[in-house]
Amino acid sequence: MIDAMLETGTQNRWQVKTSSDGVSGVEALARQLRVHPIVAQMLSLRGMGDPARAKQFLDPKLTDLHDPADLPGAQQAAKLIIKAVRAGQSIVIYGDYDVDGITASAILWHMLKVMGAKVSTYVPHRIDEGYGLNCEAILQIAAKDKPLIISVDCGITAVKQAQTARDAGVDLIITDHHEFDAKALPDAAALVHPRIEAGYPFGDLCGAGVAFKLAWEVARLHCGSDRLPAELRDLLMDLLSFAALGTVADVVPLIDENRIITTYGLGQIKRTRFAGLNAMITTAKLDDEKIDAYHVGFVLGPRLNACGRMGHAGDAVHLLTDANEDEAGRLAEFLTQENDRRRVAERQIVKEAKQMVVDCHYDRDDSRAIVLGNEDWHPGVLGIVASRLVDAFARPVVMLSFDGDEAHGSARSVDGISIHEALIHCEGHLTTFGGHAMAAGLRLDRDKVDAFREQMIEYVNARLSPEDLSPLLPIDAACDLKDVTIELVQQLDRLAPFGRNNPSPVLCVRHVHVAQPPRRVGVNGDHLKFTVTQEKQSTDAIAFGMGHMAGDLSAGTTIDVAFEPKMNEWQGRRTAQLVVKDLKISNRSPVAM
Repeated sequence: MIDAMLETGTQNRWQVKTSSDGVSGVEALARQLRVHPIVAQMLSLRGMGDPARAKQFLDPKLTDLHDPADLPGAQQAAKLIIKAVRAGQSIVIYGDYDVDGITASAILWHMLKVMGAKVSTYVPHRIDEGYGLNCEAILQIAAKDKPLIISVDCGITAVKQAQTARDAGVDLIITDHHEFDAKALPDAAALVHPRIEAGYPFGDLCGAGVAFKLAWEVARLHCGSDRLPAELRDLLMDLLSFAALGTVADVVPLIDENRIITTYGLGQIKRTRFAGLNAMITTAKLDDEKIDAYHVGFVLGPRLNACGRMGHAGDAVHLLTDANEDEAGRLAEFLTQENDRRRVAERQIVKEAKQMVVDCHYDRDDSRAIVLGNEDWHPGVLGIVASRLVDAFARPVVMLSFDGDEAHGSARSVDGISIHEALIHCEGHLTTFGGHAMAAGLRLDRDKVDAFREQMIEYVNARLSPEDLSPLLPIDAACDLKDVTIELVQQLDRLAPFGRNNPSPVLCVRHVHVAQPPRRVGVNGDHLKFTVTQEKQSTDAIAFGMGHMAGDLSAGTTIDVAFEPKMNEWQGRRTAQLVVKDLKISNRSPVAM
């Protein structure tokens, strides 16, 4: 793939991509698929230059999901689960406290419940117990009636905890998707993980995706056939909605199985049988919306996450499992209130953290990683704050909360730096850590924070250049304004759901003219509305968060615009519009692309 840089004088670097298949290859793909060349360009950039693969991508089918029996550890785990169900043995699902863990817990709970299992859930408290399996909780669970314990979305590094379970005389099934050390795997009754053995075709399932595939295999073993009765088939379809929530919220690549799960899961959400999910949709005022990945990532997901961040995620698990309609309504309202509290705390910490970055000069080119800590920061929102700082400063960020002599928190990264590998490099300073390439959690002694910061910066400095710290805006294609039509928007929508490895399409038009002075809109005038023209074509544009640029854009100003093409519906009229990602004032002659 060849990238052409557009140097137009603002902080953001625009990167217009060109396909490795070349112009002729893209045009041939467009003809074969009968799509707009821009859509063919998008497919080619996503590695779908082969027509057969492109057709599969545009039309994902449930039959393209990989056989759950091939998921490493799934058959062994399913046998143990069925044995426990038939013996009347209690089963405890031990889940993580984020959306992925909550939905993974709900998936297995519903499948086991319909089989008549004696099943309950356990979720650790984010602050009091921390991430993952812990020995005290395992002993507490084991002391009741020696149940089968199934972890979801955690446990693949829990060597000590697995030994605790074994010593306590209970079987532990670990299901997870996080990074692991192949030389130090826990000694559990079964390990279910898409990458723990070679051969499984797709290694990027999230915890909920792993739980869904295991639930499917349990259902097949329970029935003794690949052909499931209608009750279990319908349940699996409904459980796809939970799997989609976890998949989108955990920001795993939305390709292959994840694309199929998310496509069908999002389509199933509005038809769900689950009272808790229905209550969330109503409380979030989404009853009249077509729910897509945006609503999951920015409306529903944050509500589930807020429960674990600000209180105890057990309430969210209860909402998605055994809550009746009245309880579901109350819990959904409670989650909304918790999310409001979370947003207040997040805004305050983001403000303080950004000021600290500037005051400590961590925004300079010689500090290409940021490590911050404070006693007053709520640990439940540090992951979100870290993401905000990554967006603002374009470098890996570690946010820590101090509690006595200990520091614990969350890390987020940028493309090109695996934060998990960075933490491995710094593990001599850490007490515990876990996660994956883009996100991780960690604990360390407070007196080691400075040494950890120094080593983290040294590690990242060796891998990122100063140029990498300027925000990069990838652009899928350059086009003319006349290309932005309703038909193009509809065709681009076939690429959805959008997320990691399949981002929303971003196009750019160069040397268009502002038709009239822009209008500031929104409660505080934070946004801009204006019209741009090119030759005889006029198109409306909305620029969120760019109200401050109103004075720079008079009628006739020539600008370059990077945008997402979207449909705008107003009073029954549908038009294509530009949702502006960035704009640059440009009065020069065109640059060849």
